[in-house]
Amino acid sequence: MVLVIPLKAAVRFDMAKALGEWLDNDEQQVSFQPSNPLQLVTPKPDFKSVACRDDLIRFSSLRNCLSDALLKAESHAAALKEGALDDAHEYHAALLEFERRGFPTMDDENNGLHLTWKAAWALHRDETHSNLLWDRSCITFNIVALLSYQTSHCNVSDRDECKKGVGLCQQAASILETLHELASSQDFATVDLSSSMLLFWKAFFLALGQSFVYRMASLTKAGNHGTLSCLSQSAYTLFNDALSKAQDARLQSEVPRQSKQWATYCKAQAMMAAAKAEYHQSVVQRLEYKYGAEIVRLRQSLSKLQACQEFIASLAAQLASSSSSSKKGKEDAHSAQEEMNLVDYTSRECQVILPVVRDRLTEIERDNYKIYNEEIPKQVPEIEPKQLIKSTMGYPPTMLAPKRKLFVGL
Repeated sequence: MVLVIPLKAAVRFDMAKALGEWLDNDEQQVSFQPSNPLQLVTPKPDFKSVACRDDLIRFSSLRNCLSDALLKAESHAAALKEGALDDAHEYHAALLEFERRGFPTMDDENNGLHLTWKAAWALHRDETHSNLLWDRSCITFNIVALLSYQTSHCNVSDRDECKKGVGLCQQAASILETLHELASSQDFATVDLSSSMLLFWKAFFLALGQSFVYRMASLTKAGNHGTLSCLSQSAYTLFNDALSKAQDARLQSEVPRQSKQWATYCKAQAMMAAAKAEYHQSVVQRLEYKYGAEIVRLRQSLSKLQACQEFIASLAAQLASSSSSSKKGKEDAHSAQEEMNLVDYTSRECQVILPVVRDRLTEIERDNYKIYNEEIPKQVPEIEPKQLIKSTMGYPPTMLAPKRKLFVGL
């Protein structure tokens, strides 16, 4: 089970009417922030609404179609079935074009725009702004949310599916990097678009993408254990980074239950990745007839697997102890059950790998005592991580240029 970002639902709004009236009102000009004298402000368009009526209607229709598709925080499947991802790309591209033309990019209560989006995690909390940058930030957030849903359905036992997962994770991380730059310059109250939230999800997708890279490499017939060790070590490092970001003070304050679940997932993944890295390195040592070093690697792998097993067992104990008839007890039990669901695959994976490592360790310790008599080193070198996942892809072309050109007749 992979973490999925909930959607931000939009409230329908007649953009065509509001922007048309703003264009036709000569007293309305582009607002600016007096506190920021270096702010770049594009002048208000010099044309009236009648000159771009079709563009305004199409723009408003795109937003309202997305408002109808993105109805609930968990409606990813229905939204994708209705083509919401393609529509979101098109709306994002249209927003960029409208911004370049000088349409409102700063809050101004007099410009007629009232763009409302619901919070992704606090379901009964709305936020409204009167500028297009707010809409662009929210629709970009939803694009990443839909990508996270697609990623969660990639089969980790299929090489082609893992390859697809790598692409989705790289795209999501790249989009989040740019979204973080955009949202950091705005005054948004929601935790959804906070720096803490966006940095966590970027780190998460980098870690998840790296784990897909590892799995893809492990599914090849000629899997190189040295390479697999470095790839898994990188996944360990990246999941540890995501774990630290999940424990950010603002996330723990505003989304405490979710941040705890995210931290649990990342910690279990990091522990398993570290154990795998040590195991693959032990195979490298075995093939090089360095049985003493192999024993050290196997001991470290076994220790990490046992620690992972104990961590998951502690979650099960927490679930058992939190079962109560009280409201708080039920909430705690539900949260603990969700955490157990998140680490279920890791738990099963640990149960499969641990006996293999333990049996090999028992065998090589016996053989080394009776046959090889190799000295067991006190320590071995750190495994060098090899990160192949990146967040520098930028936006896909479909998010940058609309399929149908806007303002053609001007």
